[in-house]
Amino acid sequence: MENIGADIRRQREAKHLTIEELSQRTKISVAVLHDIEDGKFDRYKGDEAYVKMYLKKISNVLSLDADMMTQQYIDLTQEIQMAEMQDKEEYEHKHNEEVVKKGKKFSFEAPQLTRKPSVYEDKSHVTIVRAAIILVLVCLVIVVIWYGFYSTRSQSKDPSFQPQNPPTVEGDVNTDPNDDNNTNLGQNNTPTNTNVEITRNDRLDFRFKLPSGTDKFTFKIEFGNKSWAQLSVNGTQYDGFDSRIYGPNADGTPETVELEFTVADFENLTLKNGYSAGHHYYINGQEIPLTEDDVSYSVSTLKLTLEKE
Repeated sequence: MENIGADIRRQREAKHLTIEELSQRTKISVAVLHDIEDGKFDRYKGDEAYVKMYLKKISNVLSLDADMMTQQYIDLTQEIQMAEMQDKEEYEHKHNEEVVKKGKKFSFEAPQLTRKPSVYEDKSHVTIVRAAIILVLVCLVIVVIWYGFYSTRSQSKDPSFQPQNPPTVEGDVNTDPNDDNNTNLGQNNTPTNTNVEITRNDRLDFRFKLPSGTDKFTFKIEFGNKSWAQLSVNGTQYDGFDSRIYGPNADGTPETVELEFTVADFENLTLKNGYSAGHHYYINGQEIPLTEDDVSYSVSTLKLTLEKE
């Protein structure tokens, strides 16, 4: 950002204007003009809209390209924000490593106390009580398991019992035309059979398998909260996705980005977010199942790997 300020100072001096004269023409305070020329934009974090307006006024007076100055400011602020997020992520990683190291080094040794055998060593009654409690708990567990098994078995023998199909990750939908529950599917809720198999590897780390013969697939992101995002495909930053801040639209609906990839050229993708709370992800319209452990209010990374035959 010092380059923007240096360009403004150089152009002002070329026009033989003092900073006070520039202040009178732009109606911007001398203190703010000093900060801009010195590149101290970090003092105006959160007031980027005002800084853009200041740069436009200064550019008009000094005959500079206002659009170019504004774009340079936007690019540099995004770079600084990205660097801050990366520094925060590195700090959290180092902090976690230090906590783990300290935990490994910590050891607890029982103090050596002088005790009277008649008071401390004779604990046969305590042992008996503990054994009785454990025995009671084991019996309760056995009773609960037996009751659950018996109840399930009895229910399965009941002719009126109709087991429900458990939901699957593949997203299969029953489209039997003889099923009365499907008579209205053609009106508003048209089912789709995607057959995408999604498997969790770790927190925000998934692999997925597409149906045989699939040439292309779509990856959709719904940004439910304001968050910076960057996408890499096959280890390289993806040109089809803008690295910027995303968030809900003016009407409150999530901002949506949908991308299409060719199966033959795709191996994996990495989506880095400022934080993942409120976001949803879809492959061919099928939502990736997230858990509470996947939600993060700090820098987080979603990893997707395509499992090919």
